[in-house]
Amino acid sequence: MITEKDVVKALPEEGFVRTYVVHAMKQTTSPLAYHLGVGLTILAATCPQNMGTRYAGSLRANMFTLLAGRSGEDQKSSALGIGREILFEAAPALIGDYPGSQEGLIDSLQRSERQMIPMSEFGKFLSAAQSGYFEPVKTLLADLWDCQPLQRAKANNRTVRVENPRLSVLAACSIPYLEKHTLTEDWTGGFMGRWAVMYARRERTDPDPVGDRTYFAFLVNELQRRAETDEAGWCDGLTPKAKELWTQWFYELDKRPMPNQVKGIKSRAPTIARKVALLYGWDFGPAIYNRPWQISLKELVPALKFTELHLKSLIGLSDRIADHPDARLRRSVMAAIESYNNQATLGQIIGRLKMRKRPVVESIEALMEEGRLRKVQSSNGYSYALTAIV
Repeated sequence: MITEKDVVKALPEEGFVRTYVVHAMKQTTSPLAYHLGVGLTILAATCPQNMGTRYAGSLRANMFTLLAGRSGEDQKSSALGIGREILFEAAPALIGDYPGSQEGLIDSLQRSERQMIPMSEFGKFLSAAQSGYFEPVKTLLADLWDCQPLQRAKANNRTVRVENPRLSVLAACSIPYLEKHTLTEDWTGGFMGRWAVMYARRERTDPDPVGDRTYFAFLVNELQRRAETDEAGWCDGLTPKAKELWTQWFYELDKRPMPNQVKGIKSRAPTIARKVALLYGWDFGPAIYNRPWQISLKELVPALKFTELHLKSLIGLSDRIADHPDARLRRSVMAAIESYNNQATLGQIIGRLKMRKRPVVESIEALMEEGRLRKVQSSNGYSYALTAIV
């Protein structure tokens, strides 16, 4: 899990994103990690469509960012709302609608190829996708992360085609939804592996968060200026010193041990780092001048620090991600027993989980065979007690 000290060390020395984080922390006590993720994502929405670089193919500067934390306590939606307000004031046309269907999302992108979609209730999206209703949208979003052209057929032999989609998504999700609706396979090679994750807890308190709008107009003007810029300089890779640092970091990451649940995330972390380096080039680097440029240490160092925050977030979440549905149910059973002071009857467990008896009993039996639960005599008959807290 990320601390505020971690975020302060990861901030660039200048630019829009740094000023945005300073502004946002004066509006709410949400973790600074959220503000950093939001600042980068609203900046990504303003990047011209020709902006990019070559990295394992063509790479663009759009971002999928996920704010993860406790429901209510960590103020994820508040952090998201601060960025949305600034982008709305600067360039309202860049804010896309919540995708109701695959067809609707394609139609929306045909009208405006550059968009940022805010999803303050991402857990509901994951729930709908798991049930099958939103699975096509989920698949389409995975393709849009790569900014590939897309199309769909309409009536009367018409075709809707989007040549250069540049979609960014800014989402907020509570941990129970991530536990319930994602598995290891989603994070290692699937949909969730494309998201830059900021997992943090609120550290500051403020009895009267009225806000300080000192930087609001400046931030709006900065975003507006970028949103109205049609072209950016193409990135020709890394400067020699940046390449030396990149190579060192890349091989160190490749050898770094990671929890099994998020082990595959390492393969996409370098891509996220390059995307963020592009964004810092658009923030305070030379990309704004519409001529070829290279990523220097000035852009690369804070981009790598951001990626390390992402990796630390995933390690923090790894023990909440199950390998398969049965493992997820076992964790739910353990949590239900823990909520009753580490000992509960079958009726209490079923009541807490609101599930049918048979799968709960099967999970209890499996946990007993693993030695995680034991059956004990109680005044009401038998109950189940934890033998270890995991």
